Amino acid sequence: MITIGLLHIRRDPNLVSRAYLYSALAHAEGHRLFYFTSRDVDFEKRTINARFYNSGSWVERETPFPDVVMNVAGPVTARQREIYERLEQIVPFTSHHLGNKTVVYRKLIAGKAFLPYVIPYRLVRDVDEVLDYINRHERIVLKPNGDSHGNRVYYVEKTQDGYRIIIRDRVHNISVHEVKAKLVNMLSGQHLVAQKYINSRRKSGAAYDFRLHVQKNGSGIWQVTAVLPRIASDERIITNLSQGSYLCLFERFLESEFPEQHREMKLQIQAFALLLARHLDEIYDCDFDELGIDVGVDEAGKIWIYEINWRPGHVFIEVKAARAAIQYATYLARKKKEGDNEETKPERINQDAGN
Repeated sequence: MITIGLLHIRRDPNLVSRAYLYSALAHAEGHRLFYFTSRDVDFEKRTINARFYNSGSWVERETPFPDVVMNVAGPVTARQREIYERLEQIVPFTSHHLGNKTVVYRKLIAGKAFLPYVIPYRLVRDVDEVLDYINRHERIVLKPNGDSHGNRVYYVEKTQDGYRIIIRDRVHNISVHEVKAKLVNMLSGQHLVAQKYINSRRKSGAAYDFRLHVQKNGSGIWQVTAVLPRIASDERIITNLSQGSYLCLFERFLESEFPEQHREMKLQIQAFALLLARHLDEIYDCDFDELGIDVGVDEAGKIWIYEINWRPGHVFIEVKAARAAIQYATYLARKKKEGDNEETKPERINQDAGN
């Protein structure tokens, strides 16, 4: 039996939607799972003041360190970060941070293999840099460098009379004389990522992208959990579900939009997801567990990487994604135990020889 620790920043597991599901699936797989926060860790005693789900409620009890930690929420404070890092030296963690958007882009560019799929970008700090980038590409997207869930994402297009800016579902036609003031307000003193706009649109004209959800399975091998076409509504260019977009079935979407090539497109997109996931393991020298890769497809059928998320949401695939997460966690635990056993073998052999 493997013991899994589910690490989160919220004190109450009832406020964490995945907590009960993960506990139930771990139990179904023949393992046990408890919930804890960084405040529950006692390094001197090597114990955790854990919460186990039992008969309809979470029950507290002290327990030894788990075999593996599912760190489903990252640290917020310096103290949390310190505990996370110290505990990870003792117990394997399932998830690892990718970095912000520009970190990921730089890694992909340096890795070369996926360089052709990286959208031209620039980190802009002021209005003049934004205008320079618009002059170069005519149509761009501005977005935060960190995770924003689709907030503060803007479309800016240079027109004959000035500029066309889309903020959420509102279109603003701005004159040349007004644009600087508008951009200053959009930047709000923060750095944004400017990207060349990729015209990934349906036949109807609606913007769309694909969320490629990949996870490692119980053998530590990447698999495609789901491919989710996300379609923007109205004038929006943002395909985040939290911004009013909607999902479509993958195969049905391909049959509708690519009737002659839908089978080839399906294989191409799935293969792209798996190859990119393996490549990220290599260029980061790290074992990621789960990724949400957002891509668009331009008019020529070329795939472009929008961004990559290391803790993707599980909307509409909760059970399937949770089961894969549990199975990968148990794989890591077994791998760690096997490694520990291998390290102790020479010592036992030497002791036997001495006897």
